[in-house]
Amino acid sequence: MIANSKRHCCVCDNPGSLDRATEVAEVNSNVRQFAHERFTVWRCENCRSLHSYNSPDLDRYYREYPFTFQTPNLSWRLITNNYITRLRKAGLCRRHTLLDYGCGSGLLVDELHRKGYYHAVGYDPYHEKFAHPAILTRQYDFVVLQDVIEHSENPVGMLDEVIDLTAPGGILCLGSPNAEAIDLGRPQMYIHSLHQPYHRNILSAGILRSLACHRGLTVEKFYDVYYADSYRPFANVNFCHYYARLFDNTLDMAFETYPLTWRLLKPRALFLAFLGRFKPNLNEMMFLFRKPIPKPKLNGIQS
Repeated sequence: MIANSKRHCCVCDNPGSLDRATEVAEVNSNVRQFAHERFTVWRCENCRSLHSYNSPDLDRYYREYPFTFQTPNLSWRLITNNYITRLRKAGLCRRHTLLDYGCGSGLLVDELHRKGYYHAVGYDPYHEKFAHPAILTRQYDFVVLQDVIEHSENPVGMLDEVIDLTAPGGILCLGSPNAEAIDLGRPQMYIHSLHQPYHRNILSAGILRSLACHRGLTVEKFYDVYYADSYRPFANVNFCHYYARLFDNTLDMAFETYPLTWRLLKPRALFLAFLGRFKPNLNEMMFLFRKPIPKPKLNGIQS
């Protein structure tokens, strides 16, 4: 099925196809170097997930990937604190082991260490510092999979892998764009969630919940608001998207310093800067799943 994932859904049991899709869109990349390139995205009629039709040479696109050069700053620490707060509410303690799967340059792991969570480790096959396969030979109390599964050509296989890495009774924290909340009729409004050609398969909340529950996981908590959103002035997703559109609307802007502009004094800009959080952007999701503890066996028979 993975070999046909360009034209057929690789997620659900009754896969839709590009040929039958009623929702198809052309969207350009949100990375500046490739912003002139356009890609086809289509929606599975059954599970509502989104799939990227094109199969480009991804090594070319990841070679200068903006996240590769991400460095910690005050804004990043504030956003990371929001993320860690969600993990704490799910029960994270300093004694717990934690794996950040697909950790990139390891900024979340570094921040956890800074706060005393010394049993946190990261794994990322594309980063030399974190590409140690021995990391994947044990299980962890918490496994984080943030903005990773949508990059995979085989999201179901990746889900199975991180479930195996989660200890019985442990928490799997999985964050991703929510395909159900993305309107392909207005692809430019969702260019950062579509993030072409990097996002290969964007799952819907419904199919992700179904896949996880079918594998025995239970939902501890579901968030439909992005963890980076906050009530602090100028620090909400709606304002950030508005600000990006004032320039070239690329992901690169998140890692650059841009000058102030008089257009930030417009009523809409000021409204979004201070009140944008009260109209949350719902096209991102986060599930906190709990892995069950196997029932004890009596006389070789599971109770």
